[in-house]
Amino acid sequence: MDNEAPALSIARLRSVWDAEVGPSARRALTAAACAGLFGAAHVARVGSPLARGLAGAGLALLLAAIAARAILMRRRRGDARRTVREIIGRTDEALGAATLRALTLADRAAADDRVGSPELAGLHLRRLLGRASQARVVSRARQAATRWASAGLALGAAALAAAAIEPSRVVEGLDVLAARGGEAPLDLPWIEEVEMTATPPDYLHQGAEELLPFAPTMQPRGTVITVRGRPVRAGRALVLTDGGAEVPFVDDGKGSVVARWTLGESTTLQAAARFGQVRVRQADAQRVVSIPDDAPRVTLEGAPRTVKLLDEPSIPLRYEITDDHGLREVDLVLRAGAKEERRVLSRPAADAKVDRGGYELRARDPFFRRTYVPVEVRIEARDNDPIEGPKWGRSEAILVVPPQVGEPEARRYAALVKARDALTDLLADRIGQRTPEAGGAAAHAAHEAEVQATAKAAVEAALAADHGGLRVRGRVASLARGQLARLDAALAAERKSTTRAAHQELLDETEGALLAFDAGLRGLGHRDARAVAQRLADVADEAAAAAELLGSGDGEGGEVRLEAAVTVLGGGGVELGKLGELGLDLGEIVANDLRRIARARGASDWLHTELSARDLAARLRRPEPSFGGGGRGGVESGAPRGPDPGDASNADESVAQSERDLEELARDHAAETNAVAEELSRASRPEEIAALREEAKKHAEAIREAVRDLPQPGAAPGSAESAAAAGREQAEAMAGALEQGRPEEAVTSGRGAMRSLGDAKRLGAQAGGFFPEERAAREAGEAQQALAEELAWAEEALRKLRQAAAERARDGLGKSSQREGSLADRARDLRKRGERGDGRMPEEMLDRLDEAEQAMRDAQRALAEGDGEGGNERQRDAQRLLEMSRSEDQGQDSDAESEGDRSMARKADIPDKDKHKGPEEFRRRVLEGLGGTSEPRLREAVKRYAEGLLK
Repeated sequence: MDNEAPALSIARLRSVWDAEVGPSARRALTAAACAGLFGAAHVARVGSPLARGLAGAGLALLLAAIAARAILMRRRRGDARRTVREIIGRTDEALGAATLRALTLADRAAADDRVGSPELAGLHLRRLLGRASQARVVSRARQAATRWASAGLALGAAALAAAAIEPSRVVEGLDVLAARGGEAPLDLPWIEEVEMTATPPDYLHQGAEELLPFAPTMQPRGTVITVRGRPVRAGRALVLTDGGAEVPFVDDGKGSVVARWTLGESTTLQAAARFGQVRVRQADAQRVVSIPDDAPRVTLEGAPRTVKLLDEPSIPLRYEITDDHGLREVDLVLRAGAKEERRVLSRPAADAKVDRGGYELRARDPFFRRTYVPVEVRIEARDNDPIEGPKWGRSEAILVVPPQVGEPEARRYAALVKARDALTDLLADRIGQRTPEAGGAAAHAAHEAEVQATAKAAVEAALAADHGGLRVRGRVASLARGQLARLDAALAAERKSTTRAAHQELLDETEGALLAFDAGLRGLGHRDARAVAQRLADVADEAAAAAELLGSGDGEGGEVRLEAAVTVLGGGGVELGKLGELGLDLGEIVANDLRRIARARGASDWLHTELSARDLAARLRRPEPSFGGGGRGGVESGAPRGPDPGDASNADESVAQSERDLEELARDHAAETNAVAEELSRASRPEEIAALREEAKKHAEAIREAVRDLPQPGAAPGSAESAAAAGREQAEAMAGALEQGRPEEAVTSGRGAMRSLGDAKRLGAQAGGFFPEERAAREAGEAQQALAEELAWAEEALRKLRQAAAERARDGLGKSSQREGSLADRARDLRKRGERGDGRMPEEMLDRLDEAEQAMRDAQRALAEGDGEGGNERQRDAQRLLEMSRSEDQGQDSDAESEGDRSMARKADIPDKDKHKGPEEFRRRVLEGLGGTSEPRLREAVKRYAEGLLK
C-alpha cells in the first residue's frame, strides 16, 4: 500500500495549522524572553550573590524552556497520530477518533497481512482524511493564534514596562549580571563636569593645586585628591576606587558629589557605581604617581673608616643631613655587638631641611669603657613624615677599635716611669756634682738649672700627654706638681748660696722628690691594677656564661662569645702585667687560668671551662697580692688586705690625706655659709617686709611714670634707643620687685637701669644730630634723674632692713664668727702642711688656699661686727676659692678610685631623721653657686634664674 498520500494530507494539515499559529506563538515567546531578560536584569541589579543567582537561574530556565519547546515542536511535526489528535480531533472529535483508528488499522495491515488488505485500510484512511474540513482547521488555528497573540501582548507590555521605567537600569542590571570577580565588564558613565584638586599634606606647607581631570599627575605621598562632579543618573551609590580600596562620593548640597582620596602608592583612580558586591566603573581614569617622602640623607665626614682609640683618643664627628621635607631628630648611635646606645644631638626647629653639627667622642666615653669589641659609630636622622611614619636615614659607619683592657693605664704608667727615670737621672747627676770653687759658681748654677729643666720637661710631658684617653690627674698630678715646686724652691736656695751645705740640701730635696714621685707612681699602679682586674673579672664572667651556653647545646652563639672573651682576657692580662708589682702578679694569674680554660676548651669540657672562668673572675675581684712580703700574708695565705709598710716615702698617702682634709674643710665651710644665710633669713620679720611693700607701691608707680616715655625694645643694638629701652625694662623690673617686697632685687635692677640710661645719654651725645637718638638721650636723662631718687630710697630701705636683721641676729653671727675663725685656722694649717715635704701642693693650690683663708678672716671680722650680709658675701667668696683649690678630678686618677676599691666602709655616721636636710642644702648650694657670680650686674638675675629652676 502506498502510504505517501495519507502522510502528505497530514503534513498539509500541520502546515495549515502552523501557518496560522506559528507567527503569534513566536511573537509571544519573544515577548516572554524579553520580559524574562528585563526582569532578570532588575533582580540582578541588586548586586547581592542571591539576587544575581536568582536572576541568572530564572533567565537560564526561560531560555531552556524556549529551546525545549522548539525541540518538542520539531518532534511533533513528525508524529502523524499527534497531528491528527491535535488538529482533526480538536475540530471534529468523532472524525479525529475514526481517523486515528484508521491510521492504526493501516499500520497493522501493513505489518500483518492477516489483519486485512493494506489497500483497503489505506483507502479508508484517505477517505477519512478527505472528510476533514480545512476551513474548520483554519478557524480553530486562528483561535489558538489569538490566544498566543494575547499572551505575547501581555508579555510584551510587561517587558516594555520593565524597560520604560528607566532603560539604564536594564543595562546596569545586565552589566551586573555579567560581572566576574566583583567587576562588571562594561564601563558606564557615572559623573560629568568633573573637577579635581590636589591638597598636599600639611607638614609640607604647600597650597592646593588644580588638576586637569584624567590627565596623569605626580603628587607627594599623603596628598588628598578631591574629585567633584555632577551625577549622570541619580540614586546610584557612587565611589572613587583604585580597583581595590574605595571611598564614597557624598552630596555637596549643590547638586554635585565629591570624594576625597588620600594618596598612598602610585595608583589609577576611577569613578564607579556600587551595586551590592559588584562595582561598575566609569571608563575615564586618573593616573596619579606618588612621590614618596625619602629618608634623610646623612653624611658623616670621613666615614667609612676604622679608628684605633689609642691612636685617636678624641674622634671629631662632623655631619651634614638633608631631607626633602623636614627633619625632627638627629642621633648619635653607638653599637657594639648586641648593645646599642642612642644620644640625641639635635632636634631641628621649624622642620628644617638641613642640619649640620659636630660631636666629639673621647676615649673615656662611658660606652667605650663598657665594651671590649669594636664599636660602630653612626649618625642617624629622623624625618617628619606623618603619613607613613618617621623614617630614619643613617650615615656610613666609623668603626672604633677600643684598646685592650688596661692598655691606656699601662701607657700612662709607662710614661710616668719615664718621668721617674728622668728624676733619677737628675739625682744621679747631682750626686756626682762636687761643690764648685768660687769662680765656678755661675757655671754650676747654670748646669743645675739645665739638668733640672730637662727632668721637669719630662715630668710635665707625662702630665700633659693623653695616654689612650687617660690623663694624669688628681692625686698623682697634684703630688708631681708639688714635688716640681719643691725642686724649684731648693734650686733657688742653692743659687743664693753656692756652698756644700746648700748643695747637700738640694741633693736631699731631690732625693725626697724622687722618693715621693715613686711612691705616688706605685700607688697609682696599685690602684690601676685593681681597677683593671675588676674589669677583667666582668670579662671572665662573660667567658663563663658563654661556656655555660656551650654546655647547654647553643654551639654557635656560645663559641663566638667565648672566643671574644678569651681574646680580651689574653690582651688585658698582658697589659695588667705592666702595672707594677700587683699588676704583674695578677697578670700571671690571668695567664695561668687562661691555660686552664684552653685545656678544658680543647677537650670540649664545657663544665670545667665554665668553672675555670668563674674561678678567675672570683680571684680578680680580690685584686690583692698572692703572697705578701715583709712578714705579711697575701690572698693565697688567707691574710687580710693591708697597707704596704715597705714604701720609702709616704707621699702618696700624704697627698691623699691633704685632699681629704681639703674636701672636709670645703664641706664644713659650705655648711657654715648656709647657716649664716639661714640665720639672716630667720632674723627678717614678715611685718617689716609687709610695711615696706605698702610704702614701695607708691615708689613703684613713680618709677613707671618716670620711664613711661622711653622707647620700647626692638631698636638696633648699640644705639641710644636700645640702651634706653634696656633701662626701661630694668626700671620696670625694679618696680615689680618693690611691689613684691624684694628690695635686694629692686636695688640691683635699679643700678642696672641707671647704667643703661647713662649709656643712652652717652650714645645720644655721639649721634651727630640724629633726632631719634637725641630724643632717646634726652628722655633717658630725665628718667635717670627721677630714678636716682627712687634708687636712693630703695637702698636706704634695704640698709635699714639689713641693719635691723643684723641686730636681731648679732648673737648668732657672733658664734658664726668664732666658727669661721676656726675654719680659717684649718685652711692656714692645711696650706702650711702643703708647703713642705713629700705632701707639697702646687703653687696655684697654695695661692688659692691663702686667698680663701684671707676671705674667711674678713668674713670673721664682718660677722663679729654684726655685718651679716657682708660677712656672708665674703664666706661665699671663700667657698668658691676652696672649691677652686681642689685639684681637677680630685681623688680620681683613673677609674681606680671608683672601680678598684669597692670594699664596704666599716664605719659610717647615719644622720638622725630630724637632721636630714639634703633637699634644702642642695637648693641652697645651687642658689649660692649660680647666684654667687662675681659680676655684680648679673648676680641677682642669675639668682632669680636659679630660683626659677628649683621651683
